[in-house]
Amino acid sequence: MKIFVLFSIFIIVIFLIGRDLINAAKRNLLKNQAAWSGKDMKMKYTSSRELPDSTNNDNYLKIIADESEVYLEDHEKEKEDEKNSLIH
Repeated sequence: MKIFVLFSIFIIVIFLIGRDLINAAKRNLLKNQAAWSGKDMKMKYTSSRELPDSTNNDNYLKIIADESEVYLEDHEKEKEDEKNSLIH
């Protein structure tokens, strides 16, 4: 009877220690997974579904496109003015 009690306590202790070791190994091996899985990422959504205008700083490509269009128009006007001044 004493052997059975000691054997069962021994098995329970090994089971508990093994469970803790497995949990520690999982934590160490997978600790960076939460950063990539999106669980720690907090996204802010707006209730508006409208596209922002170029005056809004969130749409950088639209701002760049508008500015380059203005620059190209000014550059084209300068070339036309130079041609007109050479002709006259």
